[in-house]
Amino acid sequence: MTMPNLTQRLNERSRQALEAMQAAEADAEQRLARVEQLGPTALSRLAQVAQGDSGQSHHCRRLLLAIYNGPEWPLELTRLRVIDRDLQDAALVVIEWATFTGRELHEYLDDGDRLMQRFWLIETGGEG
Repeated sequence: MTMPNLTQRLNERSRQALEAMQAAEADAEQRLARVEQLGPTALSRLAQVAQGDSGQSHHCRRLLLAIYNGPEWPLELTRLRVIDRDLQDAALVVIEWATFTGRELHEYLDDGDRLMQRFWLIETGGEG
């Protein structure tokens, strides 16, 4: 193999790697734009349902608490299987949004910290 041929192959591999990185970055930007657009509505939907007293409410509270304080409220993926399809969609958007945003999601809700504390009390039996 001659040196120009080797250099040419290395340049091609570098170009391909750079294109792959650019494509991945563009994909991440599209995903971020999508969840930033859908996130507030999805979060509001989960918070609205979580304020009720049904089984769906319980699971939505636990999902929101997992995002609020994961070490204290680990995410149990089974909860996604037992909630209605529209709530599943909202939960997945909110989970993805939580991984991208630089803010805590409860900050997007009116008095969100107090709301999460209320959910915490409900789920620990301190308030019904």
